[in-house]
Amino acid sequence: LKNKTFFYFFQICLTILFNIIISSSVIFAHDCISFSQAESVLKGFPNKPITEIESTLTLEEAYCAQDKLNYLIKKKFNDKVGYKVGFTGKTLQKFFDINTPAIGTIYNHMFLPNDSEISQDFGYRTMIEPDLLVVVKSKEIMKAKTKIDILKNISSIHPFVEIPALRYKKEKKVNGNMLVAANMLATYMVMAEGIQIDANEKGVKTLANLKTVFLDKDNNIIQTANTGNLMGNPLNVLQWLINHLKSKDMSLKEGDKISLGSVGKLFPLSKNIYKYYFEGFEAEKHTVKITVK
Repeated sequence: LKNKTFFYFFQICLTILFNIIISSSVIFAHDCISFSQAESVLKGFPNKPITEIESTLTLEEAYCAQDKLNYLIKKKFNDKVGYKVGFTGKTLQKFFDINTPAIGTIYNHMFLPNDSEISQDFGYRTMIEPDLLVVVKSKEIMKAKTKIDILKNISSIHPFVEIPALRYKKEKKVNGNMLVAANMLATYMVMAEGIQIDANEKGVKTLANLKTVFLDKDNNIIQTANTGNLMGNPLNVLQWLINHLKSKDMSLKEGDKISLGSVGKLFPLSKNIYKYYFEGFEAEKHTVKITVK
């Protein structure tokens, strides 16, 4: 009897152990970088190339890596202010070989005052990217069913420039998943004073057809681009973000800043004075200006 009892107990133990091993295998199959690797990525911010993230990472693994990185950033700074949505234009999706928008987290310590100065070599492979940013008026935006509903829950719309460090070596082929893993390269950013657009059909059309202008120190045009490049309308980007956050049981709240992505191209940062605005609005109030030395 004792032998039988021991035999059954042994069988049960083996079954439990087997299930644990199988479960662990499933977990590890979707694992990503370790916390020590995430610490190394953060420690090298923004002037050392990332070597811990490989091009073979799946999108799921990339978000896993991003979560670990953001956990460490929050632990260090605890100043999250919102999200950035990337790959919202076909140009960057094609360039980085990714077929979906993706998000990263942005923090207050990343924001520079408008009309600031920054060194060209502040980081590894520095870039500049004209974007658009909105500030959320209410958590009710999560219940929005139409573009007008979304617009009602936006308090302001801002000309916005990101100044990221593309922290991968030039010889390394970089894809979108690698950028997701690196928190979408959120580095430094500058926003101008915001504008208001009425929450009606006219406002929806206006937001889809803003002409953005990006200039150098001599007022030469570097780029003009239309906000319709952002998934047809920046409000479509916000709808995508709302749906994405809901799928993760996450929510937007009042005051959140949301970068909606590049309206055109990403440019290498050079010594210059950059200016960026939306055509048709008072330039002096609503222009991003950043001096690069």
